[in-house]
Amino acid sequence: MLLFNFEMDSKDRAVVPLAGFPQLNNSLRLSIHEPPRQRIVMNYHLDGLSKEEGRIYISEKLRGAGYCQPVFEDAAMEAVLNATDNIPWIINKRCKASLLVGGVKEAALIRISSCRQ
Repeated sequence: MLLFNFEMDSKDRAVVPLAGFPQLNNSLRLSIHEPPRQRIVMNYHLDGLSKEEGRIYISEKLRGAGYCQPVFEDAAMEAVLNATDNIPWIINKRCKASLLVGGVKEAALIRISSCRQ
């Protein structure tokens, strides 16, 4: 969302980008927030990535970090994507946690392991 106020001596004195979860829109719909809501000129909602976009996102992030070989086995990547609703910041969080655990275990590839008793 962008918040503009063009009524200050006809100069653009304030441009405030707002970013948040869907709850931000819900909060702005309350009558108490009518004045700032009236100044919002643009509102855009981003959906989660598709599964394929999520795979590409993870691969590109890893490539940017210097990894050329696969780091997640297919089932592990699928598990990450299923657990995150394909939302990039949650993907980052889950991948980071998986990589930390994999690093502690000195794993060359992040895999789904079955629980053994």
